[in-house]
Parts: sequence; structure tokens; C-alpha cells
Amino acid sequence: MSKTRSLRNWLSLAAFVVIVATMDYMLIDYLVSHGLEPKAQPLQIGGFQFSIPLVGLTFAGVLIVAIAAWSNISSTMPITALREMSQLETPRILRAAGIALFFFSTVLFGPYMIGASAFWRQMASLSRTVPQLAGPLRGLFSVIQSAIDLDILGKLAISQNAAAAALVVVSGLIGHYQRRVRRTK
Repeated sequence: MSKTRSLRNWLSLAAFVVIVATMDYMLIDYLVSHGLEPKAQPLQIGGFQFSIPLVGLTFAGVLIVAIAAWSNISSTMPITALREMSQLETPRILRAAGIALFFFSTVLFGPYMIGASAFWRQMASLSRTVPQLAGPLRGLFSVIQSAIDLDILGKLAISQNAAAAALVVVSGLIGHYQRRVRRTK
């Protein structure tokens, strides 16, 4: 592997992971501002005593999943040096990254948007305008009511795990699709 290609692979990995980390940090920051208490677990190893923030562990887990997902995506779509790059390779890798980030952010932030009171005020207004939607919207609210009532730490754990799972599934599908496209050529 050439130095240019290796540098390009590392830069694309870093950019992808930084975007995922920023989104996850924004969620954690939002939840801390709305009552999540960041707790730390004290540890003593030998003569050293330190504490590990528990929210930081889930954050690190999401970053590890992001690295693995990007490695899977980039292994099926090699990122070549600029002078060797085909015209379709850059849009393909950007599209793959965009799809993965879209599903990650949708699963990470979607439940908070759907559970927000502003969302339900808009849905109430919509159901008054379109009465046929009143029943299905009430049904949707009753289905997600138990998730809305979870404590904030439970919501964080579920949303981070679900978003990481979405990232894995999407990267697997992208990798499978790319391998299939290569075989048909």
C-alpha cells in the first residue's frame, strides 16, 4: 500500500469517527443538560487510584463500533490515491458514509425527537386538521409511551446501542452490496 493511499485511508477513518463522536457527544451533552448525572467508578490498580466515567465507556464503545464499521465499508470500497481514483469511487465512498451516518443519527436522535413535547403538540395540531390521523397518532403515542417514560440513563443506553447496531447493519449491507457489485463485473 502506498503512503498516499494509507494516509487517505487514515484520514477518511478519522473524519468518519470524528463525525460519529461529535453526534454522540452532542447527545450526551444534551442529556447531561437535561438531568443525566455523569457518574464515575473509582478504580485502584496498584498504587494508582483513578475513576472511569461510566458514560465515557458507552461513548468509547460507540467509537469502537464506528471504527469497525468504517473498516468494513472501506475494505469493500478501496480508497485510492487521487491520481489513480476513478470518477465514481469518491461519490461511492461519500454516499456509503452518508448512508451510514444518516441511519446512525436517525436511530440516535429519532427517539428523542419523537418523544419531545413539541413533536406531540404538532401531531395534535395535525390530528385536528386531519381527523383521520387522530386514531393512528393516539396508537403511536400509546406504543411509545413506555419508552418515553424510561429514566434518562436507560434512554441513553438504548439509543447508543441501537445507533451502534444500525451502524453495524448498514455497514454490513453496504459491504455485502459492494462485494456483489464487484462479482457481477
